[in-house]
This record gives sequence, C-alpha cells and structure tokens, in this order.
Amino acid sequence: MMTRQQKKFRAFLQLIQRIIYYSVLVIIFVMGYRLYRVWYENYKLSHPQFIEAASASYAEEQPLEGILLWDEQLIYAPKSGLLTYPSPRPHIVAKGEALAALDGTAVKAPYPAYFYPGLDGQEGNWVYSRLWPDFAPFPEFHNADLIENGTQIKRGDPIGKLIPQPQILRCIAYLDATPSLVRILGNKDNKYLHIKTEFEGKERKAEVVAVKSQGQKLKVYLRLPFFPPEALRSRKFFAAVICGVQQGVMVPDTAVITREGKNMVFIVKGNSPELKIIEGFPADDNNYFIEKGVEPGNKLILNADNIKADNTRIW
Repeated sequence: MMTRQQKKFRAFLQLIQRIIYYSVLVIIFVMGYRLYRVWYENYKLSHPQFIEAASASYAEEQPLEGILLWDEQLIYAPKSGLLTYPSPRPHIVAKGEALAALDGTAVKAPYPAYFYPGLDGQEGNWVYSRLWPDFAPFPEFHNADLIENGTQIKRGDPIGKLIPQPQILRCIAYLDATPSLVRILGNKDNKYLHIKTEFEGKERKAEVVAVKSQGQKLKVYLRLPFFPPEALRSRKFFAAVICGVQQGVMVPDTAVITREGKNMVFIVKGNSPELKIIEGFPADDNNYFIEKGVEPGNKLILNADNIKADNTRIW
C-alpha cells in the first residue's frame, strides 16, 4: 500500500513529466515553423512569381469646378414705370429688339446679345484682373435673381443685363496637378483640355489660355467652345476633365521598383531577370500604368523587391 505522501509525490512527478512533454512539443513546433519560414523565404527568392503584361488603356478624369467670365453691360430704366418682359428667361436678342417695356414703352437692345432679366450683384466687379492673379478661394456669390414682371421701377434702376454676342465664354478653375494633366499642359504643341459638361454629354475641347501652379494645384484659364444662354443663371461651372486615353500595360505596383531615381521592372528572359527602365505613373493605390519600357506579353517579376541583382539566374 502506498502512503498518502507517496501518492502526492507520484502525482507531482507525473505533472512534471506532462509539463516537460508539452514544452518539448511546443519547442519542436516553434523550431519547425521557423525552419519552414526560412525555407519558404528562400524558396520565394529562388522561385519568384511573375505576371504577363497585358495591353491596357488608361483615361484619367477629374472634376473641374470653376467660375465663368463674360463681358456684360447693365441696362437701366430710361423712365419710371411698371416693368414687363417679353420673356422671363435668358434669351438672345437682335439689335433693336424689345428687351422690356415700362408702362408700355419698349426698351430696345442696342446690339445683338443675350439678355438676362435678373441680377446677382457682381455686375462690374466680376473681372479677370481681380480673379486670376492669386491662388485664393473664389469670392462668394449667389445665382442671379430674376426681376419679376409687374415690378414698379424707378428711372435709372437696372432692369437686366446684356451679354454681347458673339462672345467666347471663359472659365477659371483649380485642378489637381496629376502627372497626366501636367504632361498635357506642359506640351507646347497642345493648347486644349478635353472636357465633359453638364450642358453636353460628349467631349469638347476647351482652349487653354494660361496656366500657373502652386504645390499640387494648377490654376487654369480656359476658353470654352460653347456659350448657351442657360450659362448666365450662375457664374459657377462644373465639368469633368478627360486627360486623354493612353495605351500601355497595367501591372501591380509591387512589380515596380525605384533605383537611382528611376522606375524599373524585372523582365524575365529565359532563366534570368533583366532590369528595365520604364516610364509611367501610379494608376491607383495598387496598380502602376506603364507607358514605355514594357510590351504586352512580357513576363515581369511580381515582387521585384525580392530580386537583389540583375542578370542572375532565378530558377
């Protein structure tokens, strides 16, 4: 018969044995895992993944929010009276056409123009020399308020404004200085931006008159290829700038490395990687668009950072 003390001692020995057993298992597992990681890292270095470059096109589009400029002239009431308009909307008028009437007496257009029977308070103040020079936010303004038919007008009060026609509608706007846009605006042979507007769904060419930059922002002065009367409702302008469709290849950004200030990729030729200088830009957070240096069908090392030297065998 085992005494109570012997039983306790035996149980203690069994506990120690279990602790040692499981400790050895843990050590074996950790060492095995570390050996596997070392083997796996070496395997990846000696068996790198690669991708095949496929043809792709890239069109950069960014929103444009700017302000409109046009030449305008206020029309003043030649007499006091009850004001009536032939049309309450902005519209084109010919020379000599009635703009409005005061107690039945017509106020006629002195030249062909758009007539807008309303005011926004910026008339005479909304000029290029005030709005272009610096990078300050655009001044606050509101849409033009229409003058109601039947309003009692005093002599000398403004009854609307004329915008001489023909006239080119102009725009000042801020844009992000993306690589594609900087490249387009830096091309001396190119004087246009392609835009889509809410007036029309198709792309139109806006002439670039002037550009200046500050940090990652560009300020552009454009001549627009349209001038609908509806544009007079507000001095705000919204559009999308299309920076042209470019042909090239799209690859994961891990395939691109930077050495000595140049972007490069490893092109696989036979059993060896060949380091190649490329031209392109980041398309998004995960992909890089290559314009020059890689052709569709070329095989590239996917994780280029893992390759340490050029012209070494990788298989």
